[in-house]
Amino acid sequence: MLTRLLMSMVLFMLACSPALHAAETPNDREALAGLTAAKVIFDVRVPDLEKLVFNLQLFNETFDGLVAQGVKPNMLLAFRGPGVRLLTATALDDDARELLAELTRKGVRIEVCAVAMRVYRVDPAGLIPDARLVANVLNSLIGYQNRGYAMIAIN
Repeated sequence: MLTRLLMSMVLFMLACSPALHAAETPNDREALAGLTAAKVIFDVRVPDLEKLVFNLQLFNETFDGLVAQGVKPNMLLAFRGPGVRLLTATALDDDARELLAELTRKGVRIEVCAVAMRVYRVDPAGLIPDARLVANVLNSLIGYQNRGYAMIAIN
């Protein structure tokens, strides 16, 4: 009886062992199969700095993940809504500033909607240097999607 109990415990422990059930390293191989480049425009409408930093980290990780899997990213961040307030030098914290700088060093473009700047009373002169003011980000979304960019909405 004791032998059977010990044997059952050993089998249970082996069955639960992470080494025996180690999953393959996550990848996006199936989704990215055959791609050498990918075009994406992120429709960014985050209302607060914490969400902005989270999403900037995600954009950075997405960029690096594409590169690591042999896909050249062509990324654009299109800001509209209340989040345009965050793209001024005085509104950003060090984390957000560094993440934006890192993304732009990698070639990620940043567009900011002039309509949203007007609606939310943000002075365009205060925009961070890497941001490009466009007349209407909705026009950007229309134009880039019609040129083959995938559009992903970020709220």
